[in-house]
Amino acid sequence: MAYSALRPALFTFDPERAHKLALDAARLYGRLPGRPLGGSAVTLMGLRFPNRLGLAAGFDKNAEAVDGLGKLGFGFIEVGTVTPRPQSGQARPRLFRLPGSGAMINRLGFPNHGATAVARRLRRRRYGGIVGVNIGKNADTPIDQAVDDYISCLRAVFDTADYIAVNVSSPNTASLRDLHRPERLEPLLTALLGERDALSRELHRHVPMVLKISPDLDFGSLREIAGIALRISLDFTGMIYRGPSLVADCVRALYKPRA
Repeated sequence: MAYSALRPALFTFDPERAHKLALDAARLYGRLPGRPLGGSAVTLMGLRFPNRLGLAAGFDKNAEAVDGLGKLGFGFIEVGTVTPRPQSGQARPRLFRLPGSGAMINRLGFPNHGATAVARRLRRRRYGGIVGVNIGKNADTPIDQAVDDYISCLRAVFDTADYIAVNVSSPNTASLRDLHRPERLEPLLTALLGERDALSRELHRHVPMVLKISPDLDFGSLREIAGIALRISLDFTGMIYRGPSLVADCVRALYKPRA
Protein backbone atom coordinates (compact mmCIF):
# COMPACT_ATOMS: atom_id res chain seq x y z
CA MET A 1 0.00 0.00 0.00
CA ALA A 2 1.16 3.53 -0.82
CA TYR A 3 0.34 4.75 2.69
CA SER A 4 2.53 2.08 4.26
CA ALA A 5 5.46 3.34 2.21
CA LEU A 6 4.76 7.01 2.93
CA ARG A 7 3.88 6.65 6.61
CA PRO A 8 7.45 6.76 8.00
CA ALA A 9 8.19 9.93 6.02
CA LEU A 10 4.93 11.60 7.05
CA PHE A 11 5.63 10.77 10.70
CA THR A 12 8.81 12.85 10.56
CA PHE A 13 6.53 15.90 10.39
CA ASP A 14 4.24 17.15 13.10
CA PRO A 15 0.65 15.94 12.54
CA GLU A 16 -0.71 19.22 11.23
CA ARG A 17 2.12 19.61 8.73
CA ALA A 18 1.61 16.03 7.54
CA HIS A 19 -2.09 16.73 7.10
CA LYS A 20 -1.33 19.78 4.97
CA LEU A 21 1.05 17.78 2.79
CA ALA A 22 -1.61 15.14 2.22
CA LEU A 23 -4.16 17.84 1.37
CA ASP A 24 -1.73 19.51 -1.06
CA ALA A 25 -1.13 16.17 -2.76
CA ALA A 26 -4.87 15.60 -3.12
CA ARG A 27 -5.32 19.07 -4.58
CA LEU A 28 -2.61 18.44 -7.18
CA TYR A 29 -4.07 15.02 -7.98
CA GLY A 30 -7.36 16.72 -8.79
CA ARG A 31 -5.69 18.57 -11.68
CA LEU A 32 -4.63 15.35 -13.40
CA PRO A 33 -6.82 13.53 -15.93
CA GLY A 34 -8.71 10.48 -14.77
CA ARG A 35 -12.02 9.21 -13.50
CA PRO A 36 -13.20 8.44 -9.99
CA LEU A 37 -13.80 4.88 -8.87
CA GLY A 38 -17.30 3.50 -9.35
CA GLY A 39 -19.60 1.75 -6.94
CA SER A 40 -23.19 0.96 -6.15
CA ALA A 41 -25.31 4.12 -6.05
CA VAL A 42 -27.77 4.80 -3.24
CA THR A 43 -30.49 7.44 -2.87
CA LEU A 44 -30.95 9.13 0.54
CA MET A 45 -32.74 12.36 1.47
CA GLY A 46 -33.62 12.81 -2.20
CA LEU A 47 -29.93 12.79 -3.18
CA ARG A 48 -28.26 10.20 -5.40
CA PHE A 49 -24.92 9.18 -3.86
CA PRO A 50 -22.62 7.51 -6.45
CA ASN A 51 -21.51 5.04 -3.77
CA ARG A 52 -21.67 4.57 0.01
CA LEU A 53 -18.08 5.62 0.74
CA GLY A 54 -17.83 9.13 2.16
CA LEU A 55 -15.22 11.44 3.64
CA ALA A 56 -16.25 13.14 6.88
CA ALA A 57 -15.80 16.81 7.64
CA GLY A 58 -12.45 17.80 9.13
CA PHE A 59 -10.02 16.57 6.49
CA ASP A 60 -10.74 19.20 3.84
CA LYS A 61 -12.03 22.03 5.98
CA ASN A 62 -11.74 24.66 3.26
CA ALA A 63 -12.82 22.71 0.17
CA GLU A 64 -9.32 22.95 -1.27
CA ALA A 65 -9.00 19.39 -2.61
CA VAL A 66 -12.54 18.22 -3.39
CA ASP A 67 -11.74 17.26 -7.00
CA GLY A 68 -8.68 15.19 -6.03
CA LEU A 69 -10.43 13.50 -3.13
CA GLY A 70 -13.35 12.69 -5.37
CA LYS A 71 -11.03 10.95 -7.81
CA LEU A 72 -9.95 8.63 -4.98
CA GLY A 73 -13.44 7.15 -5.12
CA PHE A 74 -15.53 8.95 -2.52
CA GLY A 75 -19.23 9.02 -3.27
CA PHE A 76 -19.66 12.02 -1.01
CA ILE A 77 -17.38 14.54 0.68
CA GLU A 78 -18.27 16.75 3.62
CA VAL A 79 -16.19 19.92 3.91
CA GLY A 80 -15.81 22.18 6.94
CA THR A 81 -16.52 22.90 9.65
CA VAL A 82 -16.93 26.42 8.27
CA THR A 83 -17.83 29.54 10.24
CA PRO A 84 -19.16 32.89 8.99
CA ARG A 85 -15.83 34.66 9.47
CA PRO A 86 -12.34 33.21 8.96
CA GLN A 87 -10.64 32.11 12.17
CA SER A 88 -7.33 30.50 13.09
CA GLY A 89 -8.60 27.99 15.65
CA GLN A 90 -6.81 26.93 18.82
CA ALA A 91 -3.16 27.64 19.51
CA ARG A 92 -0.63 25.02 18.37
CA PRO A 93 0.12 22.27 19.09
CA ARG A 94 -3.48 21.11 18.67
CA LEU A 95 -3.26 17.80 16.83
CA PHE A 96 -1.67 14.79 18.54
CA ARG A 97 -0.87 11.28 17.33
CA LEU A 98 -1.62 8.14 19.34
CA PRO A 99 0.35 5.60 17.25
CA GLY A 100 -0.35 2.69 19.57
CA SER A 101 -4.09 3.16 19.12
CA GLY A 102 -3.98 4.14 15.46
CA ALA A 103 -5.75 7.37 16.42
CA MET A 104 -5.36 11.11 16.87
CA ILE A 105 -6.56 13.75 19.30
CA ASN A 106 -8.02 16.78 17.54
CA ARG A 107 -8.12 20.14 19.33
CA LEU A 108 -8.14 22.31 16.21
CA GLY A 109 -11.15 24.46 17.10
CA PHE A 110 -12.67 25.08 13.62
CA PRO A 111 -9.74 26.78 11.81
CA ASN A 112 -11.12 27.77 8.40
CA HIS A 113 -11.13 30.45 5.72
CA GLY A 114 -14.77 31.41 6.27
CA ALA A 115 -18.02 30.31 4.63
CA THR A 116 -17.79 32.75 1.72
CA ALA A 117 -14.36 31.52 0.63
CA VAL A 118 -15.40 27.88 0.92
CA ALA A 119 -18.56 28.51 -1.14
CA ARG A 120 -16.50 30.24 -3.82
CA ARG A 121 -14.26 27.18 -4.18
CA LEU A 122 -17.17 24.77 -4.26
CA ARG A 123 -18.78 26.65 -7.15
CA ARG A 124 -15.67 25.84 -9.22
CA ARG A 125 -15.57 22.11 -8.41
CA ARG A 126 -15.59 19.45 -11.12
CA TYR A 127 -16.34 16.59 -8.72
CA GLY A 128 -19.70 15.04 -9.60
CA GLY A 129 -20.45 13.37 -6.27
CA ILE A 130 -22.34 14.73 -3.30
CA VAL A 131 -20.78 17.58 -1.30
CA GLY A 132 -22.05 18.43 2.17
CA VAL A 133 -21.02 21.53 4.09
CA ASN A 134 -20.59 21.31 7.84
CA ILE A 135 -21.42 24.62 9.54
CA GLY A 136 -20.67 26.05 12.99
CA LYS A 137 -20.26 29.29 14.92
CA ASN A 138 -17.21 31.49 15.36
CA ALA A 139 -15.37 31.02 18.65
CA ASP A 140 -15.91 34.64 19.67
CA THR A 141 -19.66 34.62 19.02
CA PRO A 142 -21.64 34.44 22.28
CA ILE A 143 -23.73 31.28 22.56
CA ASP A 144 -26.91 33.38 22.75
CA GLN A 145 -26.13 34.68 19.25
CA ALA A 146 -25.12 31.31 17.77
CA VAL A 147 -28.22 31.11 15.57
CA ASP A 148 -27.05 34.21 13.67
CA ASP A 149 -23.74 32.51 12.78
CA TYR A 150 -25.41 29.30 11.63
CA ILE A 151 -27.90 31.21 9.47
CA SER A 152 -25.07 33.30 7.99
CA CYS A 153 -23.22 30.11 7.02
CA LEU A 154 -26.38 28.57 5.59
CA ARG A 155 -26.96 31.58 3.35
CA ALA A 156 -23.34 31.66 2.18
CA VAL A 157 -23.17 28.02 1.06
CA PHE A 158 -26.78 27.25 0.18
CA ASP A 159 -26.46 27.57 -3.59
CA THR A 160 -23.51 25.16 -3.78
CA ALA A 161 -24.05 22.59 -0.99
CA ASP A 162 -25.87 19.31 -1.66
CA TYR A 163 -26.68 19.04 2.05
CA ILE A 164 -25.94 20.99 5.23
CA ALA A 165 -24.63 19.43 8.46
CA VAL A 166 -25.29 21.51 11.58
CA ASN A 167 -22.37 20.89 13.94
CA VAL A 168 -23.10 21.30 17.67
CA SER A 169 -20.69 18.59 18.78
CA SER A 170 -17.20 20.10 19.00
CA PRO A 171 -15.65 20.30 22.50
CA ASN A 172 -13.03 22.74 21.17
CA THR A 173 -15.33 25.76 20.84
CA ALA A 174 -16.36 27.18 24.21
CA SER A 175 -20.02 26.52 25.14
CA LEU A 176 -20.82 24.96 21.75
CA ARG A 177 -22.11 21.75 23.33
CA ASP A 178 -24.64 23.82 25.26
CA LEU A 179 -26.53 23.75 21.97
CA HIS A 180 -27.40 20.10 22.67
CA ARG A 181 -29.81 21.30 25.33
CA PRO A 182 -33.39 21.07 24.03
CA GLU A 183 -34.22 24.67 24.95
CA ARG A 184 -31.34 25.83 22.71
CA LEU A 185 -31.33 23.11 20.05
CA GLU A 186 -34.96 23.22 18.96
CA PRO A 187 -35.05 27.01 18.37
CA LEU A 188 -31.73 26.80 16.50
CA LEU A 189 -32.89 24.03 14.18
CA THR A 190 -36.33 25.55 13.70
CA ALA A 191 -34.77 28.87 12.65
CA LEU A 192 -32.39 27.10 10.27
CA LEU A 193 -35.14 25.03 8.68
CA GLY A 194 -37.25 28.16 8.23
CA GLU A 195 -34.34 29.94 6.54
CA ARG A 196 -33.58 26.85 4.46
CA ASP A 197 -37.16 26.69 3.22
CA ALA A 198 -37.16 30.41 2.34
CA LEU A 199 -33.94 29.97 0.35
CA SER A 200 -35.40 26.89 -1.35
CA ARG A 201 -38.34 28.93 -2.61
CA GLU A 202 -36.07 31.75 -3.75
CA LEU A 203 -33.44 29.62 -5.49
CA HIS A 204 -35.64 26.68 -6.51
CA ARG A 205 -33.46 24.00 -4.97
CA HIS A 206 -33.91 21.76 -1.95
CA VAL A 207 -30.95 21.25 0.39
CA PRO A 208 -31.40 18.58 3.09
CA MET A 209 -30.24 19.43 6.59
CA VAL A 210 -28.78 16.96 9.09
CA LEU A 211 -27.45 17.33 12.63
CA LYS A 212 -24.02 16.37 13.99
CA ILE A 213 -24.14 15.60 17.71
CA SER A 214 -21.60 14.47 20.27
CA PRO A 215 -20.89 10.71 20.35
CA ASP A 216 -20.76 10.58 24.15
CA LEU A 217 -24.24 11.80 25.08
CA ASP A 218 -26.24 9.72 27.52
CA PHE A 219 -29.38 7.83 26.51
CA GLY A 220 -31.73 10.49 27.86
CA SER A 221 -30.05 13.27 25.89
CA LEU A 222 -30.04 11.16 22.73
CA ARG A 223 -33.71 10.44 23.13
CA GLU A 224 -34.52 14.15 23.58
CA ILE A 225 -32.53 15.09 20.47
CA ALA A 226 -34.10 12.32 18.40
CA GLY A 227 -37.52 13.56 19.51
CA ILE A 228 -36.69 17.10 18.38
CA ALA A 229 -35.41 15.84 15.02
CA LEU A 230 -38.66 13.98 14.45
CA ARG A 231 -40.87 16.81 15.65
CA ILE A 232 -39.37 19.42 13.33
CA SER A 233 -38.84 16.99 10.40
CA LEU A 234 -35.07 17.17 10.22
CA ASP A 235 -33.70 15.34 7.17
CA PHE A 236 -32.54 11.96 8.41
CA THR A 237 -34.96 9.68 6.54
CA GLY A 238 -33.02 6.54 5.69
CA MET A 239 -30.03 7.52 7.83
CA ILE A 240 -30.56 4.73 10.37
CA TYR A 241 -27.26 3.42 11.69
CA ARG A 242 -27.03 -0.30 12.28
CA GLY A 243 -25.16 -1.91 15.14
CA PRO A 244 -25.17 -1.83 18.93
CA SER A 245 -25.24 1.92 19.51
CA LEU A 246 -27.34 4.16 21.70
CA VAL A 247 -28.03 6.44 18.75
CA ALA A 248 -29.40 3.52 16.75
CA ASP A 249 -31.56 2.40 19.68
CA CYS A 250 -32.96 5.90 20.16
CA VAL A 251 -33.71 6.53 16.52
CA ARG A 252 -35.18 3.09 15.94
CA ALA A 253 -37.44 3.60 18.95
CA LEU A 254 -38.69 6.96 17.67
CA TYR A 255 -38.30 6.82 13.92
CA LYS A 256 -41.44 6.62 11.79
CA PRO A 257 -41.14 6.57 7.98
CA ARG A 258 -42.77 9.51 6.29
CA ALA A 259 -45.86 8.92 4.19
